[in-house]
Amino acid sequence: MLAQAGMRYYLATMFSFTRFFRLFNPAVAVRDFREVWVQENPHRLRILLLSGAATFAIFGTMFSESHMIQPRPPEVTYITSYQGERSDAEIIAENIANQRAKEERFADADARREAAREAYEAVGSATGVDTQQARAEGEAERRQYERDLAEARERAVSRWGTVDPDTGKIVGPNPNGTEQAGVDPAE
Repeated sequence: MLAQAGMRYYLATMFSFTRFFRLFNPAVAVRDFREVWVQENPHRLRILLLSGAATFAIFGTMFSESHMIQPRPPEVTYITSYQGERSDAEIIAENIANQRAKEERFADADARREAAREAYEAVGSATGVDTQQARAEGEAERRQYERDLAEARERAVSRWGTVDPDTGKIVGPNPNGTEQAGVDPAE
């Protein structure tokens, strides 16, 4: 017990701020410098100039160095030029294939996001966080996002029309706003 009390006293004394400022007091340092400065020394000015020159040389060298790295030339990706004589059916078929590839990428991204949500839920469950409430809030936000997206799609289709991905036929709006069924783009 006495040894532990002695150790605590030793550590408290060793790490106290008062001891630190007693050992490394700036006022004492300034006083010591002044005492050394006022002493008569024939080399004082030479030492002062030499130390100033050395300091100036070191910092001057650091500030004057510059390393300019040449930027890499940009990687230019040119847009693929298409044949001008492509038919509307070929264009639509390519657009449908691109749309399917895009939907596959989105499905993969959704699967990754779901795996991340499950991992966060596992961590939350392990740490005692209410994961059911957070999951319900996230699902509500996703449902709202899907509703907003569906409304935006409906507005775009009603205004500009669309292409049926299965048949490749243009389904567009009539001037009066109703959909026009099955216009074949090859005709």
